[in-house]
Amino acid sequence: MNANDAALTGLATAQAGSSVQDVAPNAPGNPTFNLIIEGVAGSAIGNSGAPYDLRISALDLTAGGLASAIIPPPPPFAAFNAGSGWALCGAGPNYQFTTTMNIPIPPPVPGGPLAGHVLQFVVSLVTVNAQIVSIIRSEPFVLV
Repeated sequence: MNANDAALTGLATAQAGSSVQDVAPNAPGNPTFNLIIEGVAGSAIGNSGAPYDLRISALDLTAGGLASAIIPPPPPFAAFNAGSGWALCGAGPNYQFTTTMNIPIPPPVPGGPLAGHVLQFVVSLVTVNAQIVSIIRSEPFVLV
């Protein structure tokens, strides 16, 4: 990877407490599921402290709109540093980032008002100066 670049590399839904991608992440009726976001950054940017916005959207592909009830709040401040979760990849020189967000399903559970809907997350990372931009989307999934 270029020393001055970064990219989102993974976005998956999983059962609560798991890191394995699942297309029915709340089956067999759990009230929450995980959203896992992964990224990599080059050696110069990975610990630079440069701020960025991490935006998360959830789309309801069945109804054709936002699924705002399952959109987690963005981190209050995100930057390329250890405080935001960036760490050296093994012996380096690149950095990696993984965060797991627990997503509650709106009542009534198990699937809430989105039960049976096909959904998808989209996440973007944009540095304040817009020099680094990365977008990734999850595989479609269904709440049951």
